[in-house]
Amino acid sequence: MSLPIWRIEWRIAIRRRRLLAFNVGIPLLLVVPLSFGGAPAYHASSAYTMLFVLFGTFGSAIPLLREGDGGPLRRILLTGFPEPAFVTERVLAGSALDLLQLFPAMALVLGAGRAGTDVWVAAIPALILAFVAANLVGLWVAALARSIAEGALLAAVVSLFLLHGSGVFRTPAPDSWGAILESVLPYRALHETFLAGTGGLTEAPMPAGLLVPAVTTALLFAVTVGCSSKLLERISDPIR
Repeated sequence: MSLPIWRIEWRIAIRRRRLLAFNVGIPLLLVVPLSFGGAPAYHASSAYTMLFVLFGTFGSAIPLLREGDGGPLRRILLTGFPEPAFVTERVLAGSALDLLQLFPAMALVLGAGRAGTDVWVAAIPALILAFVAANLVGLWVAALARSIAEGALLAAVVSLFLLHGSGVFRTPAPDSWGAILESVLPYRALHETFLAGTGGLTEAPMPAGLLVPAVTTALLFAVTVGCSSKLLERISDPIR
């Protein structure tokens, strides 16, 4: 398998060294005050989760909108490259790059919180799930927006709603509709990992807790790939 879109995304990221340094360094700088400033675990974990999710969603939506406006995306599609393959490779490459760029910040948070081995083990699948979901959401945002500014606004609003539904800003009552929603949305595991890593939970999230949100994210992935032709046509439409 040649995976051309995957290779292009990685080559661009590696060659843009200044941007890569910013994408690694700025999240580190943002988590330092919370990690060492004595912020309450619940508030700190919410801020960390919001930072990571917004990073992934913006990093997916804004470049797609820029490529749609500038024409590169349209030229790739005119070559006959399969839209489902483009979406799959783009989402997976974006998620992998997000993991690479944000893991140092995650390591700083867990290291400062003296997290146990079980929390470190739970961190990787939680990060992967959150970044895949964020990249998928970013693609849909790019298809709905009509400009980069509108895309940024939509990315923020949609992400905040999903974060709220995932229980990042409040804990829903047991057996309520909010609790059901929290159990299926993809950002709960990341929040609980941060919460455990900062001392707000006595135990790390159980791997079994990832099953339902992973299925939800897989379904969103399948729908996105199935709608890839429509989505990319809308993103690359010069008359949006």
